[in-house]
Amino acid sequence: MAKISISLPNELVRYVDEHVENRSALIEGLLEQWKLHQEDVALAAACAAVDELNLGWEPEWQNAAIMDLEASGL
Repeated sequence: MAKISISLPNELVRYVDEHVENRSALIEGLLEQWKLHQEDVALAAACAAVDELNLGWEPEWQNAAIMDLEASGL
């Protein structure tokens, strides 16, 4: 596993240390959530592009994609 180093203001480090047991796990979890969010954004953009092309998506597929987008919170 690669190591990275970040700099944070002292008050933020104190806040994190007061609220979490493992700050590395917190950062790893936040980055994983960000990655998943980026994937959701890319999928939504791809769905919008396909929709604009009118490629003949079945209504069920389109509705499923819309529900997935709404469920992702975008």
